Amino acid sequence: MATSQTPIFEGPVLADSALDSELFWEKNKSRFLTGAAILLLALVAAIGWFVKTSQANSQAQKLLAEADGVEAYQALIAKYPSSMPAANARLRIASILRDDRKYDESTAAFRAFLKDFPRHDLAGGALLGIGQNQDAAGDTASAVATYQQVVTQYPQSYAAPYAAYSEAEIYLRSFQREEARRSYNMIGSQFPLSPVARMAASQLSRLGATPGSPASTGAPEASVAQPAVEAVPAKP
Repeated sequence: MATSQTPIFEGPVLADSALDSELFWEKNKSRFLTGAAILLLALVAAIGWFVKTSQANSQAQKLLAEADGVEAYQALIAKYPSSMPAANARLRIASILRDDRKYDESTAAFRAFLKDFPRHDLAGGALLGIGQNQDAAGDTASAVATYQQVVTQYPQSYAAPYAAYSEAEIYLRSFQREEARRSYNMIGSQFPLSPVARMAASQLSRLGATPGSPASTGAPEASVAQPAVEAVPAKP
């Protein structure tokens, strides 16, 4: 005969929290499984994209190494427009066109590079190249504005001190000694460790030691690649 102390049910009794968890899982199981499937598909897609991108970049790099002219670089760009080799190809096209004195076409190539790769490490160099083209074509006002834009927009790039130096050289060739002095001073204060800082200091010394406008004929054209340290303004 059962007493009041005899349990009515024998065996373990499921705790309320465990029961709630089991009911929650049964109720939401399909959602969790669907979410897991979506995450798995996303992971597979990401891996596939990475592999495809790596293969495309490798193929583009091979084409870049084998390219031997503007047409070959253009073919690379058409096939792999967003790749880093395509960015390098645009810069090489711009350089080739500049060497051929096709300044407008070279500038167009630099601008195309800046449009497609605005955050590239060499964006400042591309803008610098535009300024060089403008200077070489005789549009010194536009060149000065572009060089100033390089310094303002890409102050941490290798191109900034070269742009400032090229700006100063334009001023010097135009007999604007105070403007040239200001640009050279700016190089010393903002870019003291740059390769052109010593050249700027040398030009400042020349300006300070020589009264009046330096006279010379056939002054060499200023160049960022080979800064015209000895360039002096030609007589008008």
